[in-house]
Amino acid sequence: MSFTQERETNLHTGPHGTICDGCEKRCKLGHHWFTGWFLSGSNRLTTYCCPTIDCQEIKQYKGPNGEIVDACRIYDGCSPLQRDRMLKQINELAHEIVKYCDHYKTR
Repeated sequence: MSFTQERETNLHTGPHGTICDGCEKRCKLGHHWFTGWFLSGSNRLTTYCCPTIDCQEIKQYKGPNGEIVDACRIYDGCSPLQRDRMLKQINELAHEIVKYCDHYKTR
């Protein structure tokens, strides 16, 4: 029997799965709001959200093949339900990004 979760060693713990378990540092996963023109290319300020790992904003990261991937998501005043969905996606993205950290250990 290969698959087991008895020890819960690879579960992201904390409230809403906000703690990375990839190394002993146990970085906090979160999100950051900011405004800017840098992705939209338009003349109006746009609100963005990006994941944070250990309070460091992750606007871009290197993917599995070394390609640069945008981690920002546009938030343009959508409904609270849409905002909650976006924050859930940002949290899930943070969980994916931590796997590319130099310190993340595969077990």
